[in-house]
Amino acid sequence: MFAIFVVTCLVAFAGYRLRSLTRSGAVLTVVTGAVIGYGFGWFGLYLLGVFFSTSSLASKYRARDKAPVDEIVEKSGPRDFVQVLANGGVGMVTALGMILAPNDAWLFAYVASIAAATSDTWGSEFGVLAKQKPRSIRTFREVEPGTSGGVSVFGTVMSIVGATVIILASLPFIEIDVTFALVLIALGLSGSVVDTLLGATVQRKYRCRVCGKLTEKKIHHREPTAYVSGWRFLGNDAVNFLSIAAAATISFLLLR
Repeated sequence: MFAIFVVTCLVAFAGYRLRSLTRSGAVLTVVTGAVIGYGFGWFGLYLLGVFFSTSSLASKYRARDKAPVDEIVEKSGPRDFVQVLANGGVGMVTALGMILAPNDAWLFAYVASIAAATSDTWGSEFGVLAKQKPRSIRTFREVEPGTSGGVSVFGTVMSIVGATVIILASLPFIEIDVTFALVLIALGLSGSVVDTLLGATVQRKYRCRVCGKLTEKKIHHREPTAYVSGWRFLGNDAVNFLSIAAAATISFLLLR
């Protein structure tokens, strides 16, 4: 356990130095990694590392081309503790479940949660680079890249690829056949689908009083934005957490 804690600290420190994590994000990464490592051993920590490293690379890929998206999304830049909790909180719950009531269903729920987090991250980070504008899943009208609830063919493909990467990374450590692997990929993709549905329907949205752009930010051009729609308490981090929780819950109920 001590070795797992040390490795987690080193990874969090590296993430902080590389500006992938804020200070609070690094602290919660240590907590998240320690709990998951205790529940699932080195495999749990390894899979968390795969998510973190690939997601960080995805966010930095063609970062300049994504600059306009920063005007829309609620947060950009290094991940803070809320973002770490949104992506890894469900994993901690499954690890605690494994500790308190050991069952392989907790393990596969964990794998599904990481696949869902990766699927959503890859779909978002790469989807905004699609040549064609995404369309709202609710109205089917074109929306600006980065708009919650927007989908594109390229973004959907990258969501599938993200979930697949996690399942393929798991294969050397867990014994599953091809059919089961496809089920886990589908479960991972389901998290991204739930995220899109929530983003299109109930996630809060604002409009800039200066430029008129639809955004997730409460402040835009240094001016308070006007509330437009959605549940006021449901921001992007909460949507991420709920979508990952949905994938993990479905997995646990199916496989227990």
